[in-house]
Amino acid sequence: MTVMTELRRRDSDTFQKSTTFFRSIWRRTISLKKKKADDRFAGYKGVRDITVKKAGLNIGDMILAVNKDSLISVSYDAAAAKLKQTEGVVVLTVCSPNMKDPSEKTDDASGASGKNDPSRPTTPKPTPSPVKAEPPADPATAAIRPNTDTVIEVAANSEVLGFALLGGSDTLINGPAAVVLEVYKNGVIAKDNRIKVGDQIRDCNSVVINKDMTHERICLTIKLKVPKLRMTVYRPDPIQYDEIEVELTKKSGRPLGLNCVQPIEGNGAYIGELLPGSAAEVDGRLQRGDFIASVDGKDVFNADFLTIAAALKLSNNKTAIKVKRFKIIPR
Repeated sequence: MTVMTELRRRDSDTFQKSTTFFRSIWRRTISLKKKKADDRFAGYKGVRDITVKKAGLNIGDMILAVNKDSLISVSYDAAAAKLKQTEGVVVLTVCSPNMKDPSEKTDDASGASGKNDPSRPTTPKPTPSPVKAEPPADPATAAIRPNTDTVIEVAANSEVLGFALLGGSDTLINGPAAVVLEVYKNGVIAKDNRIKVGDQIRDCNSVVINKDMTHERICLTIKLKVPKLRMTVYRPDPIQYDEIEVELTKKSGRPLGLNCVQPIEGNGAYIGELLPGSAAEVDGRLQRGDFIASVDGKDVFNADFLTIAAALKLSNNKTAIKVKRFKIIPR
């Protein structure tokens, strides 16, 4: 009994060892077959297996095999039939023919390849010439450019400059500049022929105009009797204005109190002064240098001086007046 049991045990061990050996041989055979099968697609880019349920492909992918059955050199009808016969989970071997090889180098912008090929001579790129900065314009002759600061130098020769200015902390035009209201004929500024009405002077002979300066201080700073005036001038193009509309009530038989002036050049009229105690002076919202824009709703901004004067004289006891006031442009 003991001998028989021992024989059976030995037979069982021998059977298990044989089974294990044959299983190992079978796995190796399957692995070699799989490796040989994969070698069939070695020449294709981006080969991979996808386990799908009738989905999972990208546009442009090429199907190489279905469940390891190669479709290479198979007709379209045969490949379609093979796909139709599959059911459930399907393993597709696919490749991406359009995938770029990381080792490949793209051509440069000129279309030349072999950019880093040591066997090809390289043409050195020319060193760009340094950009030469334009020399600053001569302030004695520099033209004033619109919408930018321009430094000019005027040969004053201690003569009368001959221009009227607006601005100052004690006026209704307050800001870091003086505005040119008029340029009088035969003065130094008129002879120089560069500064125009509406130009804004930001500094003069190294003194910067600021909003805390009174009108008298600004005039003393700019209207100097010196051999030369060096100024920074800003010319807004188009000229910018603030619009102010007021309603004045005058007493019977009394004027509104607006003493208007005809500009040296062009049409229109601006306020020269306000009569003391008049409706315009008491109101306090109008000042010297304001241009009359409309009277009782009638546009007279570009009208001739006589038309504007008549409109003001014939106005009612309650008169709506709109004016345009130069607007200082800050730096």
